Amino acid sequence: MNPTAATVPTIDNQLVNGWISKSNLALIAQRTGTPVFVYSEAQLVKNVQRIKDAVQAAGLENRVEFYVPFFPNSNPHILKPLEQFGIGLLLQLPSEYELLRRHGFSKFIVSTGHLSDDDISFWAETGYPMFLSSLDEIEYLLRNHSQASINVRFDSLSSGKPGIKYNELKMLSDLLKKYDRELDCFELYCGSGNTVDNMISIIEQVFMIFRTYFPNAKAINFAGGFGFDYQEKNEYKKHFEWSKYLAKLCENAERYNIPPHVKFLFEPARDLLGDIGALLLSIERSMIKHPGANRVLTNGSRVLIPSAQYKERRHNVIFLDSTMTEIKAQNVPAALRGRGILRHDYVLPGDYMVPECIGAGDYMLILDVGAYCATQHMEFLNIPPAAEVLIDREGSVYLITEHGGKFDKWRHLLPNRKELSNLVEEESAVQEVSK
Repeated sequence: MNPTAATVPTIDNQLVNGWISKSNLALIAQRTGTPVFVYSEAQLVKNVQRIKDAVQAAGLENRVEFYVPFFPNSNPHILKPLEQFGIGLLLQLPSEYELLRRHGFSKFIVSTGHLSDDDISFWAETGYPMFLSSLDEIEYLLRNHSQASINVRFDSLSSGKPGIKYNELKMLSDLLKKYDRELDCFELYCGSGNTVDNMISIIEQVFMIFRTYFPNAKAINFAGGFGFDYQEKNEYKKHFEWSKYLAKLCENAERYNIPPHVKFLFEPARDLLGDIGALLLSIERSMIKHPGANRVLTNGSRVLIPSAQYKERRHNVIFLDSTMTEIKAQNVPAALRGRGILRHDYVLPGDYMVPECIGAGDYMLILDVGAYCATQHMEFLNIPPAAEVLIDREGSVYLITEHGGKFDKWRHLLPNRKELSNLVEEESAVQEVSK
């Protein structure tokens, strides 16, 4: 048992303050069952407006663009409000592009890591900005798609991450001169979960690259990495300080004489999406007590939000009774057990303070699961994915993703084996008939 668990505070007034207070959790549990991810459209709009207000206060309305990565929350129903604010999406796969086009999205950038020649050609034909990560990829684009915009990702971490390394900047500049091209935009990603001071410290580095190597670039992409505090209870304190950051950005842009026509791009994920979601789980039985260890059995699993365990990320939680009222009782430290056989199948890492009277028919609500949670569901342990529900700005509740079926893990399993040689012959016969 974690000896510090008893000092972990419980959540006060979470059902009174914020969007959870306006959510009909009883209806959701009754109609959809659990586990279920619940999302607030109103909270997403509120988060967008908070950043937009900071942009306006900094006088950058006509100079800033935002692109939210699609993979941290890959549900187009949830992200739909971004369109009305002129916020685009960052894509990495052609399938994402095809899906989102069907849902009416039309503003994209593409940042995928390394790409094959075929993928480069696919994205070049769409006309959307594509950030490339090696000199070889860039030269392929220059040779074969001369009209495409040239956008590059730099590896500021000097790590194994895809991206042009600092010692390749001169080579990149020379390569562009060889083809008589200018760089349209470069991206500098500096890791995730940065504080506002860390992000401010990177600004000068970015502007130095612009002035030294690419003074004619049309845009600079500061990428993502804007911190979000999962353990903070105050809504405003847990978010990134955009006002402070953008004020410093303006100050440095003026000092480095960055031309006013140069656009600034940002790719926020957690800061926009983190607190728009909650995961509702059922408690399956009374607390299991062993010497030195208490466990609470839920119908969840680590596979529903695997990054919580992988990153040892603690979330605020609320324990609710059958009427969805917060349980106020004596608390004891306990681990939050999942339904799988794996020894380490715990929904969240470490011990949490849990009402000792918890039992079957009660619920647990995990907060701040709007990013890097439902989208990360693993098929390991054969546990199907949870349902997803969206509460719109008017308070209406919509089912947007059904519960995974009990045979989801085997949805591509063939009823009978097919010998590959016969399979080729069958495909040839079908092609002949189609002629």
